[in-house]
Amino acid sequence: MEVQITGQQNVAQAVVEQLAAWQVKYVFGVCGDDILPFLDAIGANGSIKYISAASEAGAAFMASYYARLSGRLGICTASAAGAVNLLEGVFDAYMDGVPVLAITGQVAGTRIGTPAKQYFQQGGLFQAFTGYSETVANKSTSVRLLIRAMSRALLKKTTAHLAFPADVWLKTIEWKPAPMPALIGKQPGGKHVYGDIDAATGLMHGARRPLIIVGTKAGPIISEVRNLADKWGAAVVLAQEAKGLIPDDWHRVIGGVGEGWLPEQLGEADCTIMIGTASFENQFLPQAPVIQLEEETWQINDLFLWDSLAGNMAHIIKILVEGLAGYKYDPAWQEKIGTARKARQELVSGDNHNDSVPIHPARLMSALSGAVAGDTIITLDVGAFMHWFDRSFLASGQQILLSSFWRSMGGGLPAAIAAQLLFPGRQVVTLVGDGGLLMSMGEFATAVGHKLPITVVAIRNHVYGLEKGKGEARGLSPAGLGVPSIEFSHFAQACGGKGFKVEKPGDLEATLHQALGLAEPALVDVVCSAPRLPYV
Repeated sequence: MEVQITGQQNVAQAVVEQLAAWQVKYVFGVCGDDILPFLDAIGANGSIKYISAASEAGAAFMASYYARLSGRLGICTASAAGAVNLLEGVFDAYMDGVPVLAITGQVAGTRIGTPAKQYFQQGGLFQAFTGYSETVANKSTSVRLLIRAMSRALLKKTTAHLAFPADVWLKTIEWKPAPMPALIGKQPGGKHVYGDIDAATGLMHGARRPLIIVGTKAGPIISEVRNLADKWGAAVVLAQEAKGLIPDDWHRVIGGVGEGWLPEQLGEADCTIMIGTASFENQFLPQAPVIQLEEETWQINDLFLWDSLAGNMAHIIKILVEGLAGYKYDPAWQEKIGTARKARQELVSGDNHNDSVPIHPARLMSALSGAVAGDTIITLDVGAFMHWFDRSFLASGQQILLSSFWRSMGGGLPAAIAAQLLFPGRQVVTLVGDGGLLMSMGEFATAVGHKLPITVVAIRNHVYGLEKGKGEARGLSPAGLGVPSIEFSHFAQACGGKGFKVEKPGDLEATLHQALGLAEPALVDVVCSAPRLPYV
């Protein structure tokens, strides 16, 4: 479109106005002297709220999960020195295909390339973590590069980075904000299909023991997925990030699979349909054809290229269901699905009645099932507890958020902050191990400062449990597995929130209900054992 010229303003003001014109509501970051004009413009603008995080990594994780939940562009910012800390959260977004823009400060243009304090070639570093990275060399290209970075991130579902030299921010330009182009907005999906759908239908007809993995793209088409499962007589496995899209008590769900639960029937499946991506579950798939359904051809796993389909996924499933006309599923497979469900139910029942001390993590997850609301958003950090959650938390519609590919510790608590900002009327719970909480605990103070009533459930077992179990399985005794013992409940109270400590299984339910019922940030410190996962 033609650029319309208006009155003069500085680059920082123009950048903020352009962000607002593209529906940016929040900027997450940590202040620094080389981005002060940018932060000043945010404060003066009024339509964008700045969330001051405890760390740059936390800010980037917040931007990443804000983008996942909203579908809009996530923005994080840091000084030149803080830019390096952003990378953990930026790469998390990059790996999971989430649109995030990192805006960083840089030394003044006259000092670029010199041994100046805090100078480094940011582009060279960020290119490995983003789909686009550029330094704004002068005022005349500043907003054009901003639009280029934002459009790259949104159109390609990737991360982008812009570095602004400190002396560019206050230079004067003439600019009127350009609205978001229609082609970046959501468009009606056409009925296009890439791949050999007749061959896929043929594979399905030949299957007697079918399996459906419900992955990342199933949310908007979950009713179609359920219909497909019923027509095909398939067992259903929910990927970790898709848990809750179908209730665990649905008659075809045999659970999530992983180190905590591996039904023997899984290995017997003779054809699998994967809805979107299931990055963690791939390693457990049986040796049988996999038909992956994705929106874009480039999203298909190269292991599954020969049988997979891409395009409008609802339309693809409709064709597959129609193609199953006349198909009769094997009653013996239906019995095996029931057997797998019964075995898991008995396992979870045992977890629910496990009164050992310290508290078994599966007992905690079982208790959490009955404590949270049906529309709760649950964010997961990374650790062995994830697999106990997958096994023993019986989802009934909750929304689960976690890092699919990068699996970085420290993201769960920032993710909860982003979720609560977007959905202030819903319960938001984060599950985090003591190791992960030590990496992100400053963000609890961020939640207190913004009066966000998140509930943090900390699994305190004084060890990196997943690494310990994997080391033992390989006959190793690695150094550095211990985690310092911190009274997290005291820390929460020192921050101005509520803190609880649970050491006995019988106190779990009442304490969780109490914490979840508060209208303020709360931290439940659960002293747990560190049992080895059964399938490590």
